[in-house]
Formats: sequence, structure tokens, C-alpha cells
Amino acid sequence: MHDSRAPQSLDPEVLRAALSEPERLGLYLSRGLGGAAEGGEGQPEFVRVAVLTTTPPAVLQTDRQAWRAAAAGLGVGASPRLAGIELVAPPAGSPWAQVAAETRAALLRVAVRSLLASAPEVAVFHITDEFGGGMLVRLQSGLALGEPRLDARLLEHVVFAALTYRLLVHSGEAVVVTPGDEATWSSRQVFAEHAAVWRRALVSAPSEGLAGLELADLSEALVWATATRRGRATVAAAPPALATAVAEAEAELRQRSTNLLRERAGGGN
Repeated sequence: MHDSRAPQSLDPEVLRAALSEPERLGLYLSRGLGGAAEGGEGQPEFVRVAVLTTTPPAVLQTDRQAWRAAAAGLGVGASPRLAGIELVAPPAGSPWAQVAAETRAALLRVAVRSLLASAPEVAVFHITDEFGGGMLVRLQSGLALGEPRLDARLLEHVVFAALTYRLLVHSGEAVVVTPGDEATWSSRQVFAEHAAVWRRALVSAPSEGLAGLELADLSEALVWATATRRGRATVAAAPPALATAVAEAEAELRQRSTNLLRERAGGGN
């Protein structure tokens, strides 16, 4: 029997064409940050972000090229990836950790301008372990012990349910895309019939193939930096130039933010 949830290969041009239709809502979903992937002491938190925009992929690509040109002009490299967490809080050993904070702050401002130019709504899914009823702690424990991550699937379902509820107020059909690996373009049906989602599917695509996915990554890093305890502590300890750029970004994005767990726009996180 055919499993509609199993990944099916997808032609990249079919996806780009769907995203390019007039007034088509693109929903670029980040990978998710925190939870089992974020160890250490303290209550775990999880953030996942969707950038909703009707801006066509070609326009987003042009904006990405402009950001890369700005990065090259500041001596960062010829074609760096716009990785939000690398700008905000690069991990030890990352090449971005060697880039001056003032340079990263300048590039963060350019990236936020590109994000705002797409007239987005930034839909935020942010949970603490207290809200999740111990789910995130179980995820961490299961990962450490190599046990099946059933709570990871549950968390994914909750995210999709929240997105479905948000899209009920949208008159058209949204294309939902999330990052995949470097070569795979695929889709799998995860949304219910009443969801206004193209093919009822979550589409996986390489970030290099769709610039909107980098905007989702950027938005996720900014939400992590401003809404989670660990993120706020990291920014507070960062050089002033970077902390100021993050604060400016938070102020600019606040009115474009929707908390998917509060069901209202402009309410912050």
C-alpha cells in the first residue's frame, strides 16, 4: 500500500513555480533550535519559526545575493551562507567566531533589512519544558540513551497543528518548506485535509536552493536570542555592538511576530 507520509521526490522547478504564483503564500519553516539539541543546566526550551511571505523566490534570491555581496565587501568571504546563529552566537570553532563582532552586527542589520523587505509575518513556536509537560527533558534523556525519540514526533505534530490553525485564516493555499539536505527535494503529506497547504505536504529543500529558508534560519536565531533564557544570557555577554544589533532587530520584528501558542499577532513571545 502506498504511504502518503513517505517522502516523495520533487522537481525543484515545480516547487519554485508554485511559490512564484501571484499572491501565493510561502511558508518557510526553520529546523528548530533548542530542546534535545541544547544541553546544559536549566530548563530546556525549544524554538521553531516560520516566515510567511508572498514575495517570489527570485526576489528573495536577489536580496540574498545583495547580502552576500555586502559580506564579501566586509572581507568575510566570496559567498557565505546567511546562517543566523553564526551571526548572533557562533559556536567555538566556527569560522564566524573569528569575524569581528562589529562586522557580524553590520551583516545582521543588512540581513534583517532583507527579511523586512519580504513583508513577512514571523510565526513563532516557542515552548519551555514546563509548557511541554516534560517533553523536552524526555527528548534529551532519550537522545543521550539512544532510545527512540517518540516525543520528537509528537513535538513535530504539535508544530504542524499550530501552523494549520494559523493558516485557517488565510484565503489561499500556502506552500510549506523546511530545510533538507544539500541534494534532496522531496515532500511528504503531514497536514490534514482542512489545512490550506499545497499538496497537504511538508516540502524539504536545500537552503541553498531557496533563499527564504535562510530568512527562516535568521528569524529562528533572533527569536532564540531574545525569547529564551540561554539566548538572552548569550546576547547579554556578547560585545555591545552585537547586543545592540540584536535589540534593534527585536524591535523591528515585534509587530510582524505571531506567537502560534497565543493565536494573536504583534504580541511578542
